Amino acid sequence: GRIEVIRSGIIDLLAGIEAAIDFTEDDGIVEAQVADLSRIGDLIDDLRSLAATYLHGRIIREGVGIVIAGRPNVGKSSLLNRLLGEKRAIVTPVPGTTRDFIEEVIDLDGIPVRLTDTAGIRPPENAIEKEGIDLVWERIAGADAVIVLLDGSRSLTQQEYGFLGEMPAKPILPVINKSDLPLRLDEEKLRALLPKMSPPFLKISAKYGDGIDRLKSAIRELVLATPVEETAGIMIADLRHKAALERAAECLVRAREGLDEGLSPELTSLEMREALDSLGEITGRTTSEEVLDRIFANFCVGK
Repeated sequence: GRIEVIRSGIIDLLAGIEAAIDFTEDDGIVEAQVADLSRIGDLIDDLRSLAATYLHGRIIREGVGIVIAGRPNVGKSSLLNRLLGEKRAIVTPVPGTTRDFIEEVIDLDGIPVRLTDTAGIRPPENAIEKEGIDLVWERIAGADAVIVLLDGSRSLTQQEYGFLGEMPAKPILPVINKSDLPLRLDEEKLRALLPKMSPPFLKISAKYGDGIDRLKSAIRELVLATPVEETAGIMIADLRHKAALERAAECLVRAREGLDEGLSPELTSLEMREALDSLGEITGRTTSEEVLDRIFANFCVGK
């Protein structure tokens, strides 16, 4: 695999350095060591690019979590049903019908998207409602992205001004529902609340299905906002593996700096062994014997 190729490259470099430490009178070994060091930058790049696939790897493995948020009766449950293509959420004209969270998964071009329909955000009238609204904010905080659903047939309310101003720094997709009714929502005021966005905002009719395909495309773009970096088709989906790759890259950076500054090759050797130990957390392999084997194979020591 890709990690084994990187690991083998580090072992080659380490074998060169340790051969130079033990057999410094052999000029051929020193020259080989110096020539090999030009590859250290490539290994650092490989480790970093593999670590950078974590977000997309996690999305493909676990799916992406999107919360549908908005004040009561803007059509959140109707939108969930439209996206699912079937009736799962109860839809009534009574504001605040959704008390608990409804979570469903849709497939967008092979990406599992976990959609959560939440209770309407409004000033709580009692302790139970306050607890429910607090849970909505917890869901928003834990989501990968948020669809903020707004009622296009009404002006923005004070509570919408309030919660739009409180949205956390994460991808937000404002969607104006009820496009089948005359537009009364002021898009310029909405833009002032969401300075990173610009009109025209996405308009849909959850009731009649207008604009749903455009919304799905927008969700796809939101989910894959960062470009996928090609690393021979391999992606990292485990956060611990990502951290191990980043630690290995940092060790190689320090090793390269040490060599550039003429520090003791023993220190460089330690950094490289630490890099291999970090990769060992992913592969489960240790390296001591392999380094010795590589020294004998590459440098004909003792022959």
